[in-house]
Amino acid sequence: MLLVLLESAIKQGAQKNGKKKNTSRLLVGQVRIDFTSKTITPYGGIASVIAKFIEKIDFRSWVESSMPVEEKSNNGGGIYEKVLGQFLITLCGGFRFGHLWFDRGMDALLATFGVKWLPSAASTLTRFWGKIKTQLQAEQLGESARALSCRLLQWCGATSGSLRFDSSVITLYGNQEGARKGYNPKKPGRKSHHPLLAFVDGGFVVNLWNRSGDTFAGHRAIDFFNQTFTSLAKISYKVRRVLCDSGFYLIEFIEHLENKGLTYIMAARIYRPLQNRIMKIENWERVTDGIEVGDFWFEHEDEKWDKPRRYVAVRQFVPERPQATGKQLNLFVEFEQWKNYRISLFITNDHESSPEKIWRDYRPRATDENVIKELKENYGMAAFNMKNFWATEAVMVIEALVFHNMIQFMNRNLFNKNGISQTLQTLRSKYFVIGAQLGSGGRKKVLRLSVTDRKLKSKIIWIMEQIHRMPETFNCIAFDTS
Repeated sequence: MLLVLLESAIKQGAQKNGKKKNTSRLLVGQVRIDFTSKTITPYGGIASVIAKFIEKIDFRSWVESSMPVEEKSNNGGGIYEKVLGQFLITLCGGFRFGHLWFDRGMDALLATFGVKWLPSAASTLTRFWGKIKTQLQAEQLGESARALSCRLLQWCGATSGSLRFDSSVITLYGNQEGARKGYNPKKPGRKSHHPLLAFVDGGFVVNLWNRSGDTFAGHRAIDFFNQTFTSLAKISYKVRRVLCDSGFYLIEFIEHLENKGLTYIMAARIYRPLQNRIMKIENWERVTDGIEVGDFWFEHEDEKWDKPRRYVAVRQFVPERPQATGKQLNLFVEFEQWKNYRISLFITNDHESSPEKIWRDYRPRATDENVIKELKENYGMAAFNMKNFWATEAVMVIEALVFHNMIQFMNRNLFNKNGISQTLQTLRSKYFVIGAQLGSGGRKKVLRLSVTDRKLKSKIIWIMEQIHRMPETFNCIAFDTS
């Protein structure tokens, strides 16, 4: 509309003065602004690298065999195109169903992704995800997504590592199903969802359940663990240790891990009896300036606790470590020698390792918080909310276990093979947002990327070649999950 008004104003000005079109209004310094009808896209990197990758792994087959949705209308358009549209929204930086920014230069994306159309309205996607109305449908999608996650883990050559559990809070601003008031430290009193997530080394998400906001962190922890553990067992992934936050500090869960013969390190809720016990530690071991560790054995006065278990305490001196993690406990404030300390406490069945090693073995779990932050800020886990609870879980699963894990795989094996994985935002600015023009040459369509930097050009060529050389087994990912 703005373009039409601008052209009309220029024509009226020219007619009034009896002169040629006045283009001075479209000058910026000595540069004239003009328009072209040629097909140009700002997402040349997505149209080349991502399109090549999902073609290689035959992502279409996985989508069409895994989505628990049936298209009955002749005008439905296709399941794969809608899931691909959701993926493109994420890759382009959108965090609403209506952020269909990939429609700029659509022809290039249609050509390289091999589809005839892509969603152009938010309602197309909301109606599609809204078809997932039952828990059974959500569980079917979750099973396929877990299987894909494990297959990606296999492709990375991962055979063992730690299995980590965490929960998060998704603040809601509507009346979605499952929106309840519960634990919400950043927005007290606000309704929320309370998803449960499982991670393995390398930043892969291997399971996700959405839960209502009034659910406590450890609700159905054993069921969630069993489902995750079974999925990893199918690829013979050996769990070396289980790491959990304090929400899983439940004797039933602890005993379940012990009965499985698994080593665990778990953040403990520091109840008052444990605070008293921490204060009795005499032999604190210095780790570095401002950090000391110690351990003790303790049994709660509860009939469910049948024996003492080992605890490891970490105290950090705030004046020396202003950014110290842990909690400043109420009981400790009453004592001058303790009020400047922050305390962390862990329970473990590792009886051989030193307290320092227990603490260091637990520290990698902190990276899970970064993954959750990435899921919320760059994958829309906190934004793509549906009215139906199970539809919301389905979108969360597809974003976390499918889209995030595919990008994580590319991160580790293509974009940054020998370095630290980069966020989706960084990858977008480096590799995805590249101007490109769709043309033809030799009777074939040609996508010409606007890349002048020789290093970037060489890197893109290398990435494309690496994808091309992937083993043929990558083409079969719609495998049996039974």
